[in-house]
Amino acid sequence: MRLALAIASFVVLIVHGVVFYDQFFYRWERHQTAYFEQARSLSKNERERAELDARSPRIEQTIVTSFGDTRVDRCTTCHIASDDPRFAGHAQPLKSHPYSAAMGDVQRNGRWERRHKFSDFGCTVCHDGQGRGLETKYSHGEDEFWPEPLTGYVTQATWRKDFAAKLKGNTYMEANCAQCHTAEDFAGTPSVNRGRKLFYAMNCYGCHKIDGMSEGTLGPDLTEAGKKFKIDYLWESIVEPRANLASSFMPKFNLAERDVRALVVFLKSRRGVNFAETSLDRYKAHVENVAVVIPPGTAGEKAGEQLITDRACTACHKLGDRDGGIAPDLSYEGLIRDNLWLMDHFTNPRSRVPDSIMPTFRFPGEDFERITAYLGTLKTPPPAMPPADTYKTLCARCHGEKGDGEGKVAWYLDPAPRDLTKVGFMNSKPRERFVASIQEGVAGTSMPSWKNALKPEQVNGVLSYVLTTFTKEPSREIKPHNVPDQNPVASSATSIQHGEAIFLERCTGCHGRKADGKGPNSLDITPKPRNLRNAAFVASVNDRRLFDGILYGVQGTAMPSWIDYGLSKNDVGDIVNFIRSINQKKGSQQNAGQ
Repeated sequence: MRLALAIASFVVLIVHGVVFYDQFFYRWERHQTAYFEQARSLSKNERERAELDARSPRIEQTIVTSFGDTRVDRCTTCHIASDDPRFAGHAQPLKSHPYSAAMGDVQRNGRWERRHKFSDFGCTVCHDGQGRGLETKYSHGEDEFWPEPLTGYVTQATWRKDFAAKLKGNTYMEANCAQCHTAEDFAGTPSVNRGRKLFYAMNCYGCHKIDGMSEGTLGPDLTEAGKKFKIDYLWESIVEPRANLASSFMPKFNLAERDVRALVVFLKSRRGVNFAETSLDRYKAHVENVAVVIPPGTAGEKAGEQLITDRACTACHKLGDRDGGIAPDLSYEGLIRDNLWLMDHFTNPRSRVPDSIMPTFRFPGEDFERITAYLGTLKTPPPAMPPADTYKTLCARCHGEKGDGEGKVAWYLDPAPRDLTKVGFMNSKPRERFVASIQEGVAGTSMPSWKNALKPEQVNGVLSYVLTTFTKEPSREIKPHNVPDQNPVASSATSIQHGEAIFLERCTGCHGRKADGKGPNSLDITPKPRNLRNAAFVASVNDRRLFDGILYGVQGTAMPSWIDYGLSKNDVGDIVNFIRSINQKKGSQQNAGQ
C-alpha cells in the first residue's frame, strides 16, 4: 500500500512539474535557447558568439502594413533561424527558409539575397496561418474555427479524410503568390496559370463571375472565392458539386487530380482586388480573356467552327468526337434547329427553354452569328442503322440506356427527359402523340424536332423499339375522355381571376404560387411538376390536351384526376384561361384554341 502511494505521489509530482514547466517556460523559449546554443557552436569568431550570449528568448514580431490588411506576424518567434542559411539542413522549426530564383531571390558574390525580406513581408502574407499565435495549434491554424490554416501544410480535423492528403504541398502557396504576381507567364505560379486556363477551357466562366475575367450569372460569384472558402471546400465543390448543395446543377467534370488541384489553387488566389492590380489591369485582363481574334478574311462558317473551339462549347456539348458529357449533342444541329432558334437561344437560352441552365454568354453578336452559321452547316443525317442503334446514338444521351430518363445529361435538363419505362403514361397516349413528339419536338424543352434527320420509317422503328424494349407491356385500348376540343369559357378578367383563385387553392403545392413548377411538394416528385410559365410549351398545346391533363390527370406522374375532386369543365376553363394569360406577351391577342 505504501509503495502504491509512493508511486502515485511520484507520478503526481511529475505531472505537476510538466504543467509547471509548460506554464512558465514556453516552447518557443526552448526553440530559441536551442538556436542560440547551436548557432554559437557554428560561429566563426568571438564577436558572433558574444552577440549570441547577449541574446535571451523573447517574442519576435513584425507588423506588415504594405500588403493588404495590416498583419501582425510572430512566426519568427519559433522559426528564429528562418533567415540563417547555416540551418538549411535542420528540422523545423530551426530550419532556414529556402531561397527561390523563381520568386526573385538572387545570388550575389556567392551569397543569396531575398526578394521578399521577412521584415517587409512577414510570413502569413504568403503562408497564411495566424500570425499572432504562439502555440502551434493556433499559429498554424489547426483550430477548425481559424479561416486561413497554414496553406499546404495544415489540414483541419473537420476536413474530409479522403481529401485531406491531397490538400498538402507547397503548390497551394502559389495562390498567395498570385496576390502580387499576376502575370500569366510568371514562373512562380504555374498551377495558378494552369487553373486560369482550365477556368476558360471548361467553360466555368459561362456560369461564374470573377471581376475582370468573366461575367457569368448562373453560379456563385467567385471574385472573392479565396477569401470566403478554405481549400477543402473548393476541392469538394469541384469534385462533387452537390456535396454542399443537393440542388446544384453544376456539372461533375471528372477532372484529373492535377487539374482539380490547379483549379483549387487558382480559385484560392481570387481574393478580390489583388495587391498588384489596378483597375486598368483588370479591364485589360477582361478584354484579353473575352475577345477571340478571328483572322481577317475568315468565312463566317469557318470562323464559327473556330469560335466553338475557342469558346470551349464542347466542355459541355457533344460535337463529333468531342464530348463534354453535360449538354445536348450538336452533331446534327443544322437538321434539328433553325437559325432563328439558335440565335434566340444564344442571345438568351431561357427564351427558348425557360429552365435551361445554359449560361447567357456576353459575346459580341457577330460571334453568335458565326457559330449559328457553322452549326447550320451540320446537315449530314445519321446513317441508316437498326432502331436499337438509332436509339443509342440519338436518344440515350437524354433518355438513358435503359429508357428510364436518366441519360448522362438528364440531370442538367429541365424539364427532365421522359421516363419511357412508365407504363401508365406510355400506354395512356395514342401512338400518334409519340410520333409527333419525335418528329416535331416538344416546344420549351430540350427535345428537338427529328423530322429532317430521320425518315418516317426510322421514327416508327425507334418508337417501336422503345415500346417493346422499355415499356414492354402491350398497349391497351385508350378509353375516350369527355373533354372539349376548345375552351368553352371565353377569356375575360372575371374568368382569369376565378381561374387564379382555384389555382392558388388547388395547385400551388406542386406547381408553386408562381406556377413555375417549384412548389413545396416538387422536391419529392418525379417527374417534376410542369412549369406552367413555359410560354413556348403552353402555346404549343391545344385546349383539349390541357383539359384532359387537368380533368383526368397524367398517368405515370403525380398529377391527379381533378374531376374526382369536384372540378367542373367551367372551372377548368377558367384555369386554362389563367394559365394562358400568364404566358401571354404584352400586346398580343390570346387564342385559347391553339
